[in-house]
Amino acid sequence: MKKTILRGSALWMRPLAEQDIAPILKYASAPEIAANTFVPQPYPPKAAQEFVRKVSKEWQSGQAYTFAIIEAQSGCFAGVMGIHPVPEHKRAEVGYWIGLPFWGRGLATQALRLVIQFGFEELGLNRIAAGHFADNPASGRVMQKAGMRCEGARRAYHYHRDSFKDSVWYAILREEYAKQ
Repeated sequence: MKKTILRGSALWMRPLAEQDIAPILKYASAPEIAANTFVPQPYPPKAAQEFVRKVSKEWQSGQAYTFAIIEAQSGCFAGVMGIHPVPEHKRAEVGYWIGLPFWGRGLATQALRLVIQFGFEELGLNRIAAGHFADNPASGRVMQKAGMRCEGARRAYHYHRDSFKDSVWYAILREEYAKQ
């Protein structure tokens, strides 16, 4: 797939690139990011470079599409959002994180709306889902604002930092997206 650029009023998104290694390393090193994601903590210096290489290969093969989120006003890297399709079932899962300096600005919601649009309109999906740790309700609000519906909790679903964590799952169907 071509190197897609998604544009919103407060941000734009493009495939991750080498230029994103330094800000990924900076933001992913924050304990608050590690607490809500599977980003390793402490974040190893080579991890950002390996991550960018991995997601670039996934993009080229169509396995996943991982975007850098760029704040429009400043032009600064603000976070990462990826969509991981399962083509034979016409569905995908989305994952994301936003750097701490950009929290509370609505960027995650706008980015998720753009990725949902990309999934339905460019990838031809029928269903897009996302989950969050139950102790991170802010991420659930992002999903709700982007038009996703809560489907329920999965108890002790993830083993994270030496304990089991519940996760809450949301999804949106093509027919629901079309009505927005």
